[in-house]
Order: sequence, then structure tokens, then C-alpha cells
Amino acid sequence: MASLPFDQVTAQSSPPAIDPEAIYHGPFSSDEIRLRIATGGAGQSGLLKALADAFIDEHVRATGCAPFAVSWLKSDTAFSFNSLAQGAADLSITYHPAAEQIALDQGFVARKVYAWRDHFMLVGPQSNPASLSSSPATSITDLFAQLFRASVHNNSGVRFLSRYDRSATHVKESLIWALLGQAPWADTSTGNLYHRFPSFPFQALEEAARSGEYTLVDRGTWWGVEEWVRERMKIYMEAHDSDRNPILLNPAHALVGTWSKNKDIASAFADWMAMDTGGQKVVARFTVHGQVLYTKAPLDSSA
Repeated sequence: MASLPFDQVTAQSSPPAIDPEAIYHGPFSSDEIRLRIATGGAGQSGLLKALADAFIDEHVRATGCAPFAVSWLKSDTAFSFNSLAQGAADLSITYHPAAEQIALDQGFVARKVYAWRDHFMLVGPQSNPASLSSSPATSITDLFAQLFRASVHNNSGVRFLSRYDRSATHVKESLIWALLGQAPWADTSTGNLYHRFPSFPFQALEEAARSGEYTLVDRGTWWGVEEWVRERMKIYMEAHDSDRNPILLNPAHALVGTWSKNKDIASAFADWMAMDTGGQKVVARFTVHGQVLYTKAPLDSSA
């Protein structure tokens, strides 16, 4: 949902200009940007480039339209909603189903399409100062509880890095803490446990690695960062599509803006994204360091 005054959630004659982080051309060389996509981690991992290049190629060849470019507006989930509401983006890729439904209700999102699944991980230093359990029976709430208890007993050696930026990752970790009845961002009894580090995914994970801290991260970010980060850290829990408890699943949806100035192309991208022979094929084949980062959207769009 947009975090703007209600009277600002409306079509704007002159939406704010956002400098793109990158511009994708596919196999062509056109500089005419006809699709502006707001998102975060998928841009950093390289998936967005793979999708944009494939879409441009296939759309131009299928429709005979003139070649065009796609721009990446680097933003987290919260900022992506605002960009759509202001007409500064044509489409966003976000990771918060409840907020997406509110955005539809607010009227600045015309439609949404399940794009892919990412998966959250709890990672931390190889030394494991909190002595987190490796038992298969351990749940993510068990691990967060162990972090909390360890910080109380040894508050100088156990820290949890939070992106603290209203991103989907920040919302998810806050939910897990809340399930334990804890709010470490407001609890001085935990000493230095909670490290606020508002930043984008790659930068936050790099900081956790440098500082020897635990953090919640998505699989796409984990495999997308430089090798030295993974060498210093360890995965303590990772989500899988088959998990009975979906708390660590991270569903991505493509949202078409109601006031997009390129709504025809945005809608075409959303349609293509849902196709097994289109965006879903790109997702399934996308790898970094030999690892498949994401999984295809489930047949059940509510999953």
C-alpha cells in the first residue's frame, strides 16, 4: 500500500522523475524507455535484467512494434508502492500480499500477477556465537528465541542486523519477533542485539558479514552477493516450496499501475510474466554461481 496522504494517491499530471539504476535494451539499441519497473533485490541479483531483455526481444518480434528499453527503478517494497501511486513507475515487483491487496483497494494498482517465489534464510557468522540449534525439528521461531536468550546472557557477542526500512524482509523479521511476543527494536534489556541498518539487500548482507551478525535474507540475495560474504557466514535455516509452514516463503507479484503512462506495455509484461513459455521459463532457468535463485509461481496463486 502507499504511505502517502490519501489525496496524493491519485493520478499526477507530472509524476516525480526517478533516475534509473539501470536500463535494459534486449538485443536492440533503442533508448526509448517504455516500461519503468520499481523493485529491489531482483534488480541486484540480475533476474530483472534477464526478464527485461527476454521480454523486449519476444515482444518486439511477436508484435512488430519498434524496439524499446526497460528501466529499473531501484527501490524496496514500500517505496515501490509509492512510485506506482505517484505514476513514477509503470510496474512494480513487490513481496507483501496484504499490502498488495490494500494497494488494489486504494485504486492505484490495476492488477497483480504472481511472478515467482523467493525464499528467506536465517544466516549468521560461522562461529555461531548464539549456539543456534541445527536440529531438523527446530523452527524459525525457535531460532529467533535462541537469539533473544543468547543476547540477554551475552549481549556483547550476539547481534541481529535488521534492514529497518519497511522492506518485505524487515516486515517478515518483525513478524517473527512479534510471534515470540518480542520487539527488540524497543527493548533495552537485549543490549546490542538489534542493529538497525537501513539499506538495500546486498549492502545489508555485506554489513552482517563484516560485523559477524545474524540476519534474515532472501535466497536471491544470498547467492547474488560476492563469494567472501558466504565464506564468512552460514545458513541456519532456509525455506523450501514444500514447507508445511510457509512463513519463510517470499512470494513476488508484478503490479501494474493504474496511472502508468505505459500501461499497455506494463500489462503485456504482466501477461508474459505469467506464461510458462515467457517469464516463468526465465525464472526457472536463471542461475547465479550455478545456483537456481528463484522458483516458478505456483499453480495456486493464493499459495
